[in-house]
Amino acid sequence: MENRPFNWVATIIAAIAVIIWLYSSYGMIHSKHMEEAEITTKTHNDDGYFITVEDQKVHVKDTSTWMLLKEGEKYNITYEWYGMKKPYVTNVNQSHDEDQIGGGH
Repeated sequence: MENRPFNWVATIIAAIAVIIWLYSSYGMIHSKHMEEAEITTKTHNDDGYFITVEDQKVHVKDTSTWMLLKEGEKYNITYEWYGMKKPYVTNVNQSHDEDQIGGGH
């Protein structure tokens, strides 16, 4: 049997590419921050509480936060997702709010 270095190199490159794809798709947490994003709809069902912001349906894990949000209002929203999980809200502030931590006075 003859050694074929090209086959080994191609196999190693393919394995590295698959590992990088798996890590970026399932191991890495993706985050997005939106400034002055308008909530277009609020919904809830058996799966939880959701808002729609810029055509993206985002899960709101905290029911109290969901109740405080108003349709048609603008907020600064940060949400995260990883793998095949639904995007979920991690931070919400009102737009142009000067009373945030470290701000204001």
